[in-house]
Amino acid sequence: MNFLLLARDEIGIEGRATLRGRRAEHVRQVLRGTVGQTLRAGVIDGPITRATILSMTDEEVQVAVDPTGATVASSAADVLLLAVPRPKVLLRLYEHAAALGFGHIVLFRSWRVEKSHLQSTALQAHVQREHLLLGLEQAGRTRLPTVRFFPLFKPMVEDHLDAMQLPSERFCAHPTASNGTRDLAGSAGAFTLAIGPDGGFLPYEVEALAAHGFLPISCGPHPLRTETALAVLTGQLALLRERASVTP
Repeated sequence: MNFLLLARDEIGIEGRATLRGRRAEHVRQVLRGTVGQTLRAGVIDGPITRATILSMTDEEVQVAVDPTGATVASSAADVLLLAVPRPKVLLRLYEHAAALGFGHIVLFRSWRVEKSHLQSTALQAHVQREHLLLGLEQAGRTRLPTVRFFPLFKPMVEDHLDAMQLPSERFCAHPTASNGTRDLAGSAGAFTLAIGPDGGFLPYEVEALAAHGFLPISCGPHPLRTETALAVLTGQLALLRERASVTP
């Protein structure tokens, strides 16, 4: 945890908040916090600021959040469409997606997704939130991604995709795509990235996404695991966006 993240309803009178459990232990054991020390902090779906340690015990840490030092957190508009992977991988991907700044995550079952994956506790809202918060804490972000789930690929694409109002820059990760990220011009706006399971999308699924504006792209000739593909493609698309935003 590189960042102390607080919910609005945790902050009481005079900006005071009491930390218990994992966060309190982290402040004591990892950050080696002391009374009077100031920590980087943020409010979920709110600003980035600072928090000063007021008191510490073996069970809790009390802090005061500074409202005057708050800065507006950057908005997160990028969207991730993700075929549900194995549960342990999905938990890590929640953290990665939040840390990378995705504002919305759409989970779905594609053909190569095991039915058993849909019964996992990793799809429960409180589990999702826990791991999304871990990703935000790691990256120093405050915008909590929203998560939606569709149990079937075809109805999602045909009946719901257009209504989601996704960013117009849309990409579908596909290891055999003729378009590489090096071939893209880049755009200064948000993007939507669709990533399939480790075995990849079926040709039909790629075509269905392409019919809704998703350009199949590859980041190289070698197949990558879902986690690696997410990091590589997001980094490359973010770099292209940054270059486009400063191009005169």
